[in-house]
Amino acid sequence: MSMKTKFLGFLMLGFAFLCFSFGTVSAQNDTAQLPDGSVDALELQLENLYGDGNAESEAYVAEDVLEHLEGLDMSVRPNLNELAYEVAVSVLQLSDFQYYQLQLYIERHGPLCSIYELAAIDGFSEEDMHVLALLTRVEPPPKGTRSFRELLKSSRHVFWTRYGQVLERQAGYDSARVNGYEGSPAHLQFRYDGSVSSHFGIRIAGEKDAGEAFFKGAQKYGFDHYSGSMYLKNVRWLKNVVVGDYRLNFGQGLVLGSSMMSGKGAGVDAVRRFGEGVRPVATTNESRLFRGMAFTMGNARWSGSGFAGGITESRLVAFGGALSYRRARFGAGAQVVCYGEYGDSAHLGDRMFALVHPKQLNVSVSYQAIVRKSLLFGEVASDENGKIALLQAALLPVVPVFRLAALLRYYSKGYQSPMGSGFRVSSGDCGEWGAYLTGHLVLSKNLEADMFCDYYRLRWLSYLVDAPVQGMDAGVSLTCRLPRRSILHVRYQWRTKPKNENRDEYLHRLMEQSRHRLRMQWIFTPLSFLKMKSEANMVFNRNSVTKCWSKGVLLYQDLAFNFARPQLSLHFRVAYFDTDSYDERLYAYENDVYYAFTIGSYYYQGMRAYLLLRYKVRCFSVWLRIGRTHYLNKSEISSGLTQIDKPHKTEVRVQCMVRIR
Repeated sequence: MSMKTKFLGFLMLGFAFLCFSFGTVSAQNDTAQLPDGSVDALELQLENLYGDGNAESEAYVAEDVLEHLEGLDMSVRPNLNELAYEVAVSVLQLSDFQYYQLQLYIERHGPLCSIYELAAIDGFSEEDMHVLALLTRVEPPPKGTRSFRELLKSSRHVFWTRYGQVLERQAGYDSARVNGYEGSPAHLQFRYDGSVSSHFGIRIAGEKDAGEAFFKGAQKYGFDHYSGSMYLKNVRWLKNVVVGDYRLNFGQGLVLGSSMMSGKGAGVDAVRRFGEGVRPVATTNESRLFRGMAFTMGNARWSGSGFAGGITESRLVAFGGALSYRRARFGAGAQVVCYGEYGDSAHLGDRMFALVHPKQLNVSVSYQAIVRKSLLFGEVASDENGKIALLQAALLPVVPVFRLAALLRYYSKGYQSPMGSGFRVSSGDCGEWGAYLTGHLVLSKNLEADMFCDYYRLRWLSYLVDAPVQGMDAGVSLTCRLPRRSILHVRYQWRTKPKNENRDEYLHRLMEQSRHRLRMQWIFTPLSFLKMKSEANMVFNRNSVTKCWSKGVLLYQDLAFNFARPQLSLHFRVAYFDTDSYDERLYAYENDVYYAFTIGSYYYQGMRAYLLLRYKVRCFSVWLRIGRTHYLNKSEISSGLTQIDKPHKTEVRVQCMVRIR
């Protein structure tokens, strides 16, 4: 029996245990909606990551955002008297100073009796109090332990399955083609997430990509990728134990940061990474994923973590640990991870491996401190060759209407960290230093401004750049709240960075390329069930050698209908795009089915439309999404196995979900 089969059998045992509690649960509402500001920030951050052309982030960041939010379990409004730090800062968007003052007030005066007590806590405004009244609740913390029957009543189960397909026939499915696709064009996914109270849970997921075989040929076990984990949380001194797949996030990600990256221009709070530690996952994406065992134990001040396991999509195995100390105004941590490589061992069979000597070692020290109302944080890391990486930042509330964030970074040339993803421009070991500055200014009751500037220098060769270079990114955005429930966003970004000139020569000359992007968005809610969004995107690139300008334009209109009875929602978009080349491509967020983010890439000339329909009956929900892109200047799309001999491409996606609590 293979290791994959044993692993699946182990997960199924946990699944069977959780199924016993189905008879004692009742239907629940969907996960509570996040604050509008959080949704806007996530959308902006995803567009920034994709728009920067960071291929590594494109592979996993969208799904990781949803894994993070699903793990927070916002189906029930959080209780302010037992508010977790992660929920307070990343979801409710409280500052560290506000969270510290809230905990200090509860410690001195006891649990809150009313939401209006926030008016007496330093750092909370009247507007903050009204927002938290909608998103949180105030109840006495529970006393004593709950019985087993009460735990079963608080269990939660979510299961969804998804089917997707491109309707046009692609070249790889031609039976006469050599080395074509082995399977059908269907893209299949499933996921189960079950938990008993907040202490025990199990997650299982699987994916079959389009063109892959299914329960035959090379895929005799069905799905091409299986993922799953079992976890135990918050049992006395044991904070977390995970068996299966997990992600690690400590410090600012210089050594261990296998989750969402921070994006430029996404706001002051997006500068900081949250060291959430060990997080169990069941993902349909294999990127930056640990598979093995991890744990965290400790108390309110001290905690220690250890982990060991393989890294998917690589021949690496990793083991290490982290130690952290935290008080009200100060926290510090230390991380160490050692990587080894699996080598083939012929006498043990084709599927067996032996671990050879370690090939990489990374260590780091991180900290965060509240100084008055400011937050200082940073991390310094080193690899086994003595190459260092340094990140230092500060969040400064200069005056009540202006907040500022500053970040300095330095990466030695040759610094390597296989699972690190700190704030940086380059993704390789070319070396980098830079300074990033961003601010948020409240100009009036209905007008706010955000601005950022990033100056950096790459110290060695990098992608499409055959020499050390320096570059700069800058931008400013305005948010204006207009009468009749409408909002206007205007955003301008400018970038300059040298890149190789497109010449067929052995030695490339560098050319300075300037990029200007203007985005205007108007959101209007004329009725309680109707939301309209109009957006215009324009990008202009200038070649310093030819002195020529190239442009890209994207215009789209969104309509969203949300009805309470019946529980029906509909999202519709029609878009027009026109770009001179692929370099002027534009990205825009698209609504999608549950547990999926789509960032559409628009380039060349054409039109795109999509329709998303969702219907819910008690604990059952179904989604239907149809999207079609029609090119005006092309007679065929793509090349190789994915080539379509038509000027249009149509995608269909259907998802069904059962959510029981």
